[in-house]
Amino acid sequence: MKRNETIKGLTRKAGVAIITAAIALAGCQSTQTNVTSVGPTLGGPQTGSELGNAKKSYNYTSNIYLDVAVPVFDPGLPMDEYGNIDDEEVVEQDIWPQVRRLEANRFAINTKRALQETKAFGSVNVTPDANASADVYILGKINYSDTETVEIGVRIMDASNKVWSEEEFEYRVSEGFYRDAFRKDGNPYAPVFDQIAAHVYDVLMEKSEREKRQIEQIADLRYAAMYSPEAFAPFLEKEKSWGSSQPHFELTGAPSQQDPMYQRVQRIQAKDNQFVDSLQDSYETFYAETQDVYRTYQKETLPIAADIRRKKEKRTQAQALAGIGLVASVLLGKNSGSTVGQVGAAVAGVAAAVSLAEAVKTNKELHAVRDILEEKGENLDIKITPQVVEFNDQNIELTGTASEQHTQLRQRLYEIYQVESTPDQQL
Repeated sequence: MKRNETIKGLTRKAGVAIITAAIALAGCQSTQTNVTSVGPTLGGPQTGSELGNAKKSYNYTSNIYLDVAVPVFDPGLPMDEYGNIDDEEVVEQDIWPQVRRLEANRFAINTKRALQETKAFGSVNVTPDANASADVYILGKINYSDTETVEIGVRIMDASNKVWSEEEFEYRVSEGFYRDAFRKDGNPYAPVFDQIAAHVYDVLMEKSEREKRQIEQIADLRYAAMYSPEAFAPFLEKEKSWGSSQPHFELTGAPSQQDPMYQRVQRIQAKDNQFVDSLQDSYETFYAETQDVYRTYQKETLPIAADIRRKKEKRTQAQALAGIGLVASVLLGKNSGSTVGQVGAAVAGVAAAVSLAEAVKTNKELHAVRDILEEKGENLDIKITPQVVEFNDQNIELTGTASEQHTQLRQRLYEIYQVESTPDQQL
């Protein structure tokens, strides 16, 4: 008996020694610098990377650079069966609609910037919606956002209407983020947008040169067919997409580059693209105008969001344990009075987990922040100043939101195209 106890004791000591050694080795590894090469590089001066800010490197060698549209994200507001915002679900899910709408614009801009860092695409533009002309579309939806945790669903599609990928990206901001003075101007959500850009890049690298060239042709022909379907739609054939209710387009041919009608459409498309390019200044201005107030909102509410999460986790654990106790008491035929009390206490824990929206509303320091966020996030589509666009010696006046102005421009360009096609008509 004593011999067995001695063996067990030695075994436990050996186990502790092994674990201790493993921890010590891990500690030794973590104390070493990450630098593995020293001295000047042979390829010329290189830019050093900021410590603690590792990013994926990209090496795009193709000569085909696809143009990308990043429509303003879907804010992820719950809807009822009639297509209206479900106010009860908004409260249940602790969503602040104005903040979500503001984030829908900001997150699209963040995604655009991250994609530009890959240097693997042509133009990358934020657009009011998915009706803009582009080769690739990055469609985002905010599934969850509370300044600590963000979850974004992303669908990548090309101009042929084919879905490249559908993924959800999640990131949790550390409560220690704002302690680092070097990151005072940094974006706490930046890693999730870097993940999205890296994923888009990886999916792009799976495409052949032939596929990318066809996507460009389809994008141009779909735009041309919008103005003259009888002339250009025959070059596109709709085919059923496997696993999708929407058909995709396949090339059946291509118009001559010398076709006068096609050249007119290309001039119109260039003006359309120029307008979308000009919208980027408006989006960047919106981003800059909301930066300070949104940053304050993020910083001040991060500990609140983290505290709510912890309370909800404890509540869930308490409810689970109470439920197990209730089942056990029933199976054992015991008096379940005390267990019911446990369940009641766990359910009452709901009150302890205050909502983020309510916390912001009652916080005096965040009162001004709340008012500005509500104003800036009032609409999903940003408002831009009225402008006049010149095309073929004609002035096109545009007013309203970014989406409204884009629609007005296309309608007017369509009218001009029709007149050019039939010169005897008058506008």
